[in-house]
Amino acid sequence: MLTSDLLLTRSRGPYISPQYIDAEDQKFIDLAQSLIDIYRRHEGKSRGELQRELDLHEGDRTDYRIQRGLAKLLYDDCCEFHVDSPLPPEELRREIFTMAREHHPVVRETSLIYPVKREDILEQIALKYQIASQEVIAGLYADLPENHLLSTFNAPSPDQLLLRYNVALAQAMLYRCEILHLSVHRNLPARYKQLFKFIKFYRLIHTIEGDVDAGYEIALDGPVSLFRHSQKYGLQMSVFLPALLLCSRWSMQADIQRKDGRRQQFILDDKSELVSHYKDQTLYDSLLEETFATRFEKSKTEWVLERETEIVNLKETVMIPDFTFRHPDGRTALLEIMGYWRPEYLRRKLDKLRQAQRKDLIVAVSANLNVSKDDFSDVPGGVFFFKNKVQPKDVIDLLHKIEDTSS
Repeated sequence: MLTSDLLLTRSRGPYISPQYIDAEDQKFIDLAQSLIDIYRRHEGKSRGELQRELDLHEGDRTDYRIQRGLAKLLYDDCCEFHVDSPLPPEELRREIFTMAREHHPVVRETSLIYPVKREDILEQIALKYQIASQEVIAGLYADLPENHLLSTFNAPSPDQLLLRYNVALAQAMLYRCEILHLSVHRNLPARYKQLFKFIKFYRLIHTIEGDVDAGYEIALDGPVSLFRHSQKYGLQMSVFLPALLLCSRWSMQADIQRKDGRRQQFILDDKSELVSHYKDQTLYDSLLEETFATRFEKSKTEWVLERETEIVNLKETVMIPDFTFRHPDGRTALLEIMGYWRPEYLRRKLDKLRQAQRKDLIVAVSANLNVSKDDFSDVPGGVFFFKNKVQPKDVIDLLHKIEDTSS
């Protein structure tokens, strides 16, 4: 993520937008490549050495904020640092300082009065731990950030870095977002499901209206709309943005409050050239779901299983059952698996099931949860409990009952 001081913007009346760079401009490609090369050359070297090389490369260039932004993305996304010390540095310091106090004063040149010098202390510590004196010196302050060693650098290509930079600029715009209005339409159901999951994963305050056919209107409250500004919540809004970019048809309007009190709008849609660096989520959320799907497809039944293609509209939110079943005669059914134990999750899930009032919704409940059949007395549809695995036979039995009652 970029810090606010690295954000470059332009204003036109009530509108504000980032100053994106041209990812195909050779000067930016060269800049990205030179920064990647610097990081690559500093694998195994300290963070301080890397920073000094970056400062030297920056020099007095006028586009220093672009370089710093690119360098920060490389640092955040591509680097792993570690502390290189034979012993915990704080333990080494304790040993050395304790020994130095016992022989105080420790001098550079020994004499009859002051017989102990710095090298003597280091040699005694090295001998005690069977390491070299230079290792003692290197490990003494190895835990300071500037002494951390760059252990791994996963180098991107220059074009990947430049595309990531433009997305990071858009993300930084949302640090002071008052409210974010989203319009998503003409997407596959799986795209909607993925978007809703990201909204919930980042714990964004939201309202959702619409349906799969017409699309959805979504409002996300931002950190500035809260009673007290929360930078942490602003970051949650920002890290959500690449998830929106995974959708195929969408538009966005962010109401931004400037530090000087002015309010402006940041507009974005699917025609932008921003490319998400998020990967599409895997088909299954858990091994439990994957195992059930595999076993169901091998069972002898006319019902065909599909993965999360149905979205149940609950006015200000939605529910996406784990599986949809379709029969050749056109009838459908849903399956929701409740295997997660947190009390807050259970309460929300039960509220949604009661609100949905779907007679075609089957609920599989883990026997490890602190619930009973009585908790589902006002939930229509079939409910059954499972121990370790969801058995296809239990689901098929309830599917037949739905089939009989709807015929």
